[in-house]
Amino acid sequence: MQDFDRKTEAGAVAYFRHCIKNGDAAGALSCFHPDAVYIDRDGRELRGLEQIALAMHEICCLKMDIQGETPHITVVNDLAMWQDQWEMTGNAPDGHPIHMTGNTSCIMKRNEEGEWLWLVDNPFGSAVLKNDNLV
Repeated sequence: MQDFDRKTEAGAVAYFRHCIKNGDAAGALSCFHPDAVYIDRDGRELRGLEQIALAMHEICCLKMDIQGETPHITVVNDLAMWQDQWEMTGNAPDGHPIHMTGNTSCIMKRNEEGEWLWLVDNPFGSAVLKNDNLV
């Protein structure tokens, strides 16, 4: 098994992507802080590990490959903001190809063991905004 240094932001993200590609929903869920919020593509906020587990199961069962651009990371003490563009490819259960892209905007928090966990995971960034919400 590949060794991931989850005490670095990049290592934590690499581990998360590895879990998704290999269908490891429990591993993917371990990347989230207990108080985490996951924002799905429709802008719904899934709060806490119980709700996030459902989303991770759906994503991981597809075993999709995720590739990301070079991220922009801003760290302030035990918080980090991670932004990048990603591409995810794979196949649906019926065999048809899946291709998704997004612009991640996430907040990570370093836990007591020094590992980076998602506090807010918004893999679709500003795409969750609706045009009719303009002020």
